Amino acid sequence: MAIQIRIYRKDKSVPLPERKTPRSVGLDVYAAEEVHLYPGQPMLVPTGLIIESPPGYFFKIFIRSGLAIKHGISLINDVGIVDEDYCGPEDEVRIGLIRHYNPNDPHQNKPFIIEKGMRIAQLIFEKNEFPEIEWVEQDRPDFAGKSRGGFGSTGMK
Repeated sequence: MAIQIRIYRKDKSVPLPERKTPRSVGLDVYAAEEVHLYPGQPMLVPTGLIIESPPGYFFKIFIRSGLAIKHGISLINDVGIVDEDYCGPEDEVRIGLIRHYNPNDPHQNKPFIIEKGMRIAQLIFEKNEFPEIEWVEQDRPDFAGKSRGGFGSTGMK
């Protein structure tokens, strides 16, 4: 059973997001224009897509592992989260990328070129099962018992 997902594509020459194998979880997303990535300089890469998640769903954006391992490129914010209601006429999906500095890279002063039509990220749709929240403010900070320790303290002896 297929889920219908409404999508607008500004440039029909850029492919729609697609699975490369029948059991792939992620749908590859393509750059809609050329972008030059220099080490340490974050850039937004346009996809030319406006995507309406199905009711009750949202999607996450992940970097393609080949870009990460081979070229030191990652998402600016680790994982992009695109809410169900981000689908208005100006809500183009843009992928925030950064090329990490590597002192051993002989090409560090040259840009890595994201070419138009290059696969840059993957979309994964997920069901939004977040419940309604009602905050219950407490008068004291020890309401839950003893502290468990500081940042990164679990599992340490």
